[in-house]
Amino acid sequence: MEMSGFRSKLVFRLFLLFTFLIPVSQYLSSGALVLCVITALMLEGRVRVMSGTVKRSWDTLLYLLILVMGLTYSDDKGTGLRVLETSLSLLAVPIIASKLGNFGRDRLQQMFLAFTGGLLVASLICLSHAAVEYSRGHGTEVFFFYKFTGIIDSHPTYFAYYLIAAITYALHQLYYEKPIISPVLLILTLWFLFGILLLTGGITAFVSMLFVFAFFVLKFLLEEKNRRHTATLIVVVAMVGAMFLFNELRHRDPSGFVVDDSWERMVLWESALNANSNIILGVGTGDYQSLLNAYYASHGMAKFADSSMNAHNQFIETYFANGLLGLACLLLLLIRPIYLSVRNGNALGALIFFPFIIYGITEVFLGRYQGVVFFALMHQCFVAFYQGYKPSFSLKRA
Repeated sequence: MEMSGFRSKLVFRLFLLFTFLIPVSQYLSSGALVLCVITALMLEGRVRVMSGTVKRSWDTLLYLLILVMGLTYSDDKGTGLRVLETSLSLLAVPIIASKLGNFGRDRLQQMFLAFTGGLLVASLICLSHAAVEYSRGHGTEVFFFYKFTGIIDSHPTYFAYYLIAAITYALHQLYYEKPIISPVLLILTLWFLFGILLLTGGITAFVSMLFVFAFFVLKFLLEEKNRRHTATLIVVVAMVGAMFLFNELRHRDPSGFVVDDSWERMVLWESALNANSNIILGVGTGDYQSLLNAYYASHGMAKFADSSMNAHNQFIETYFANGLLGLACLLLLLIRPIYLSVRNGNALGALIFFPFIIYGITEVFLGRYQGVVFFALMHQCFVAFYQGYKPSFSLKRA
């Protein structure tokens, strides 16, 4: 019994290390993920771990099965295999989660604490590098988007959603629970992360944050209030004001770091929809990009073909590559934790996952390791967390 507890603690420590490294470095985090999976398999046994993975993560495995099936009717096997390689964390994280067993409130809190710690380290690295570059005579653009997160080789879109998740969890802690750190330190951390979000996030990030902010405002208006609720509302209202003010100032700035590419996305969406020759199965896990490039080239969109632009919409991209079957599996992956959140009377899961839907409209968040690994982490943690809840369809308790 003691040995079993030691094994579980060891895997959980490695899991926290992997979680901490996600925002810091995709290479270090992928190495930690592999080490954690190997440790879980060696300490528990492959059969038992895989059995637990199937029970808890059947929706994830079904999605991966669709990707593998899409490879069988793809001509470009190389691209298909690279897609599967990128998606391996969708299998690795469930294997780890099956070894962790019960995933209660304390473990969820520790996971977010490790993740937020990694975010703070990554943010400080980016901020310090930008300050040095600015002192060397570079313009203010070094504080924004790609140039800001380039030092850690991170895509600003994914980094912005990391920040949204951490801010959402911190607001939930401040509003509903007794934080493990002092409320003052928590509020200072919130403002620092929010400031970094303003530097890395675009319109999609701001829309996602507005949804989160609206939730806390409505809860404050509809429920009984205490000092903690009032403090949270003040923070939320101040952040909303800061967000709109910053957005206005950013669009007035002549430096040119604001790019409006909404019209391009509409063209990309329409192209992917029109290029799909198989509504049920899609064009294949490996052929989606080459066929989309061919469509661009044949319809006078050479610049998109030269850049190998994807659909910039996760739902359309999945439909294009894997048809309605793939789209149904993707929706299942997104809806399951939201449903469990509502069923168990805990709004946190819905708050964390609804922005994935927002991002899915404008980005292919499962197209890069940074997006896949974060989605896999959130999905497994919240599914495991809600398995310990007594079902209730009331949202009165958080």
